Amino acid sequence: MGLHNFTSGSDDDNSGGNGPGGPPSSPSGMPPAASPGDEIEDLLVDYNARFQNADPAPFRDALISQTLSVLISKNKPNPLLVGSAGVGKTRIVEDIARRIAVDDPLIPDQLKGHTVYELSISSIVAGTGIVGSLEQKMQEIIAFFTTKKNKAVLFLDEIHQITGGSSTHSDSTMRKISQILKPELARGDMSVIGATTSTESRAFDADPAFSRRFTRLIVDELTVDQTHEVMHSVRAGLMAHYRHQITVSDDVLAEAVTISEAHSRADQHRPDKAITLLDRAMADRVIEQKRLIAQAEADGNASLVQTLRAMPQMPLTTNRVLDVAKRLMTGNAQQHDFDVDALRAELTARLQGQDEVLAELVDRLARESLDVFPTKTPTTWMFAGASGVGKTEAAKVIAEAVTGTEPIILNMTEFHTPQDTAKIVGAPPGYIGSDSNRELPFDSLESNPHRVILLDEFEKADKSVQRLFLSAFDEGYIRNAHGKTLDFSKALVICTTNAARESLSKQTIGFGPSTPQKISHKSLNRALADFFDTELLGRFSMIVGFNPIDEPVYRQIVAADYARQRERIVDAKPRLAQALPATMPDDQLRALSETTFVDAQGARPARRAVRTWIEDRLLAARSQSAPTQAVTSAPADDESVED
Repeated sequence: MGLHNFTSGSDDDNSGGNGPGGPPSSPSGMPPAASPGDEIEDLLVDYNARFQNADPAPFRDALISQTLSVLISKNKPNPLLVGSAGVGKTRIVEDIARRIAVDDPLIPDQLKGHTVYELSISSIVAGTGIVGSLEQKMQEIIAFFTTKKNKAVLFLDEIHQITGGSSTHSDSTMRKISQILKPELARGDMSVIGATTSTESRAFDADPAFSRRFTRLIVDELTVDQTHEVMHSVRAGLMAHYRHQITVSDDVLAEAVTISEAHSRADQHRPDKAITLLDRAMADRVIEQKRLIAQAEADGNASLVQTLRAMPQMPLTTNRVLDVAKRLMTGNAQQHDFDVDALRAELTARLQGQDEVLAELVDRLARESLDVFPTKTPTTWMFAGASGVGKTEAAKVIAEAVTGTEPIILNMTEFHTPQDTAKIVGAPPGYIGSDSNRELPFDSLESNPHRVILLDEFEKADKSVQRLFLSAFDEGYIRNAHGKTLDFSKALVICTTNAARESLSKQTIGFGPSTPQKISHKSLNRALADFFDTELLGRFSMIVGFNPIDEPVYRQIVAADYARQRERIVDAKPRLAQALPATMPDDQLRALSETTFVDAQGARPARRAVRTWIEDRLLAARSQSAPTQAVTSAPADDESVED
């Protein structure tokens, strides 16, 4: 691992010089620095030795120069690398160590001959259960890094851990480490490179006295073109790792970057996500080859076994990279294949009076299924219309057809205060419920991002709750209270609203029968603008208005619901179904519709009306059959008496 050998010093170590064993005290008044024993030696990793033969870090010259300039500063020579996970913060430190090791001409004289050591934070507290043992270990570490002769630079990855975040015993121990380091960092007696993510740096900032001793350097994400070049540089190393069993062409390498962009979570970043995808795809190809050989041996196919074993190299294909990318993102959950014609038939059977709307929905779903324009944002629809016109029913049918599962349903009437955002993203740290492990409504997206999300009666949610979804609609993700990313990019989000029901319920004026007036998309957006922010409405890829339900349409709904209910009863209780006619008689259908239709409630009364009508028929059939059964059973009793 390239660990520094603290015990193999020169004669000067014991001659009273300024080496690790020399007598001069550290600036903090600690005991003279002594050569650390094996326990401290095991904590440090020599980056110079480990990465002196590594490839240079491309596109990071400017950041490396900034880091070097901080390291040679007189006061607070402590750079803090801050960036999203996977952008290459640790890679920058590795390249600095490599440059020092090979005596790169760009290394300033103040750093020549220095060694960069990584210190694992978790290993510091290991074995320090005895009171005072942590302080003693930290003094030995500080004594080594503050001794000028050692020319040592300390690297702390995940440095936010030592600031703590709560009152637990472990966090108290971590905070103690930062308190011990503060005086040395303030005096500039030791150089420390820290690395942390943008999200986790908030815990680091919670201790201003500690964080101000560092100079923050932002590590940005590489571009797609830069990632292409990085992939070319890492290909040889990956092929060597797999013993040159796998070959990767330039085309597949380029496709790997493109696929990693389209099939990755929102919390993954370049270049790490592309490199990880290529690595996993190559590993998957090796495992697949082993599986094929084992299967051929089990089938007794000796020639195939010989052919497979004789293959010198196996090419990596784009399809395998794509398959691995999907599995890395969703596990075994894959996008559900659906039949467009079957969905159209199911929607038409379940919803009446919405033919134009349903045709538009099916057409849009068919276009989305082509997946020729992949995006990082979810598909977002809004269904507007009066109550009971079939908005929620349409969303449920679509969810079943497109994903094979029920939708994630949030009744937005439960989110009518600003504080209710905690029900979605969790309570912020320090608030009641922040330490709760209860499942939040969108946690299931992590295991299967291909879901339909139904936000029912969206207009009844508080404005702050509505605006919470702006990020999900526009960027494809939401960060919860604990910094975890909720990825919406593969979801279909459907919001229903009754907000524009007055506009949608307008009737034409004139002689003859009244028919619902078709409202234009422009008028619909204008009507919804009174209830939603303009920027929120702009995030919806489609807004459709459902037609109001009149009595003729209501009659069709009643007839269709009766047919479905009778079919269900035939399967569940065939003897009872004998009392139900195949179709509801026209005169009774008309009478039932006239007595139960309520204009403001749309189709909602239909189910209750059909249920009541069926129950009336079944009860009547039971009452008629009861006397008959009694008569047929009486002679049998009489005959038995006569016998």
